[in-house]
Amino acid sequence: MSTPHDFDVIVVGAGPAGGMAAGTAAAMGLRTALIEEHPEIGAPAHCSGKLQLHAFREFHLPQHLILNTLQAGAFYAPDGTVARVRRAVPDSHVVDRAVFDRWLAHQAQERGAEVLLQTRLRAAERVNGTVRVLGERNGKPFAATAALIIDAEGARPVLPRTLGFQLRRRLILGLQYQMVDVDLDEPDCPEIYLGTESAPGFFAWLMPIGDRRARVGVCVDPHLAGRAPLHYLDSLLRGHHVVSRRLRRARIERKLAGSIPVLASRRSTGREGMLLVGDAAGHVKATSGGGIYFSLIAARLAAEAAASYVGGDRDALARYDRRWRERFGRELRATAMARLALNRMTDADLNAIVATIAADGRLRSTIERLGDTAFQSRLLAPFITQALRPAHLATLAGPVLKILRYGLRALWDDGISAEENVSDEVNP
Repeated sequence: MSTPHDFDVIVVGAGPAGGMAAGTAAAMGLRTALIEEHPEIGAPAHCSGKLQLHAFREFHLPQHLILNTLQAGAFYAPDGTVARVRRAVPDSHVVDRAVFDRWLAHQAQERGAEVLLQTRLRAAERVNGTVRVLGERNGKPFAATAALIIDAEGARPVLPRTLGFQLRRRLILGLQYQMVDVDLDEPDCPEIYLGTESAPGFFAWLMPIGDRRARVGVCVDPHLAGRAPLHYLDSLLRGHHVVSRRLRRARIERKLAGSIPVLASRRSTGREGMLLVGDAAGHVKATSGGGIYFSLIAARLAAEAAASYVGGDRDALARYDRRWRERFGRELRATAMARLALNRMTDADLNAIVATIAADGRLRSTIERLGDTAFQSRLLAPFITQALRPAHLATLAGPVLKILRYGLRALWDDGISAEENVSDEVNP
């Protein structure tokens, strides 16, 4: 039967969310376009590439994507105190994001999706029961119509605003170097560096990716940081006693930068003609900035909703919004709670937390047993319970009160207050 539009679904953005959405939609028989603004999928890369084992199991991802496997973690307080934890089993893999993105796009293409590169979209509009995207492809005007758009543009999406979405989120700005000849004590142990000197409003990191290579980076909240990310990264590389020692013979292979949306409002991610997935929807844990696994879940749910919507089910878009919230909405709320509290903590608070974890084997055992970087809420209540033990109450009362005072509102606030909200027009 003929249809009045070029495609059933147009997926915008060929990152993990877009590639998964396009592949799932095409496999369900939808006429699918995957549109990417860059000439090459996977470039430029933006993130550290850490992806939980949950994703490999749930989505049957191939082993050739893996660069390294992570089983431990080291957390450095501002005063240099370090707390180390090690799980009994691995938690995550580090993947080559360029290879991963290209693999997903290839899977989508194999299933029948049309991949359009060098296509920059400027706007979307509703026309006679369809949606039309407008932009340029290879420097020439481009337009296409579909029953539905799945927007996976990333942290700074353009099209949703043109269809009436109210995007409210807080952007943090990140910069990292991929380096070689790094001196690593434990190749399966990423290191996190906390404090206002290292990374105001977030943290800095050293992520081992195998073969004496690592990604060393920093994210900062521009409303809490007095300088650009480059200042904090350079200071980390030159001035941090651990990082400078690890990098004394290292050299830079690549530089990567990007924005991450945290503390997104809980407004609907589906409206007539469009669904939002991944960073465009704020599917990011506010504590770590990680979001690939949740983006893959949402992308698959969005494609399933698209199939129903194209088939005439107008409740499918609202159902998508409910389904992803049922899968991981609790995690986004819990990590937002933790982030609001962390942003209020002083260096003294962070020193106390790390020192307590380092000194208390029972608390470390709880973290190692329950800690899961995908589902961080599982650890929150046990951690607070342990922190309120008489032995720790004197040192941890302040941080716990901040969690209760500033964090718990994330469980019921429907938006971001003026104090927390920043426009997503900030430049890195």
